Amino acid sequence: MKPRSIVAGVLAIALAAVIAGYGAGAALASAVPNPAVQGPIEGGVHGYPWNHSLFPLSGNGYSYTENEYFFNGTATNLEKGVSAPYESRMLVRLPTDPAKFNGTVIVEWVNVTGQKDIETLWPVTGEYLMQHGYGYVVVDAQLLGVCCGPMSLKTWDPDRYAALVHPGDEFAFDIFSQAIRALRHPSENLAPLFGGVPAVDPMRGMAVKHLVADGASQSASELTKFVNGGYNRGQIDAYAISRGGGPYNDFSTPIWQLNEETQPAVAPDNAHFRVWEEAGTAHDPEVHWNYIAREEKRDETAPGTPDPIETACSINRGSVDYSARAQVASIAKYFEKGAMGPSMPRLTRNSAGELVRDSNGLAEGGVRQPFIEAPVAYNAGTGCPLFGTYRGWTPAMIQSLYPTHEAYVVAIKQSTAYDVKKKWLLPADAKDAIAKAEGFTAPWTLGSCYETANPTGEETGTLSSQISSVTWSSTFLTLGDTAPLGGFDAAVHDANCEVVVEAGF
Repeated sequence: MKPRSIVAGVLAIALAAVIAGYGAGAALASAVPNPAVQGPIEGGVHGYPWNHSLFPLSGNGYSYTENEYFFNGTATNLEKGVSAPYESRMLVRLPTDPAKFNGTVIVEWVNVTGQKDIETLWPVTGEYLMQHGYGYVVVDAQLLGVCCGPMSLKTWDPDRYAALVHPGDEFAFDIFSQAIRALRHPSENLAPLFGGVPAVDPMRGMAVKHLVADGASQSASELTKFVNGGYNRGQIDAYAISRGGGPYNDFSTPIWQLNEETQPAVAPDNAHFRVWEEAGTAHDPEVHWNYIAREEKRDETAPGTPDPIETACSINRGSVDYSARAQVASIAKYFEKGAMGPSMPRLTRNSAGELVRDSNGLAEGGVRQPFIEAPVAYNAGTGCPLFGTYRGWTPAMIQSLYPTHEAYVVAIKQSTAYDVKKKWLLPADAKDAIAKAEGFTAPWTLGSCYETANPTGEETGTLSSQISSVTWSSTFLTLGDTAPLGGFDAAVHDANCEVVVEAGF
């Protein structure tokens, strides 16, 4: 279905009227109204939706659909009691076979910090979610995702997204709520205003048993306001909030929070609140940024040259993907058993609230994935802003910790067994970590991958680094770093000669 620009005209006129009288007579909403829904949306300049998955939608034991829908209605700001018309979009990923749907849909309040829609959970969990039958929905709740930044939807594809109209972020909470309503109660969705098109069910007949609202970073802050502002209204069964969020004044719906090491300490756990603090992670680590950088190149929103972030920073390689998948599994267990699971150890901080680091510079305490518990590199959330720091250690340093490759593999196996027992690592990811460790032989064979610099910053193919020529120091984080491209924490990427390790080392 092609979007109809006539709807945009009607909504724009209505919006002008609202601005003139600004919601006169609007009452606080006691229930969430169903929007009008149209789609699947097709066409446009690019012929595919923004955020089209980089992960193949058919893979090992799964087959998925990805459809975009527009939804419109009148959104209400509950605090001010004012209303405004809108039209936004959602991107819906579901199993092709309804029998494969596990009943849980994750709805992401998509991040717009970069003046464009950036997914945060899908890049680190997408294949896992498809393998386990989850639904996943991206919702444009905020203005900048829709209009009028250099990479907003209406700028990127003015044909496809011509119909979209956003009245401003003070209405974002109700726009998000109405998107959820359209998913949970699709039989009550309204038909579009024109064209005789019947009401649309974006869930394709699949009934939602549980719904998780997800958001990270700036979206975590917005979801905090959503929680505290009373916008849930019985629609959301759990929150998965990461890279920020809190403090909260309402725990009636369970909240899971997943934070990197540089996020300030938050409130203690309670009966409906769990915080996971990850040692050795950054706000935007390699495992997430690599997905976003490849997406930007595909969508022609980034230059065809090597990614400037990859070449300007040695991006943190913390295993955020392991933690995120484990937390999704923890939420699923809550839906099954009714218990939130154990509290996780917090990062160790001194009396001033500063992180305590060990002799190698790694943060102490917290959720510790295998490559932090049995490290062969420095990983921290500090250094390059948002992206943190990764620095592979020299073969001599690694050999001082693990005299042989076999000793290193044993250490990883011990760490994975402990992590699985503590519930912050899934068994499948434990196998993945062990396989990576078994392939990481270069420090003991002194392979050539330690001899030259990686000039492009790309994360595919055989990589190399300058670490054999650098004496590691916990104080190396300085401007004018000796990396080949210069700059702040410049490109020092390290992988062994036999296997590319995209996260953790």
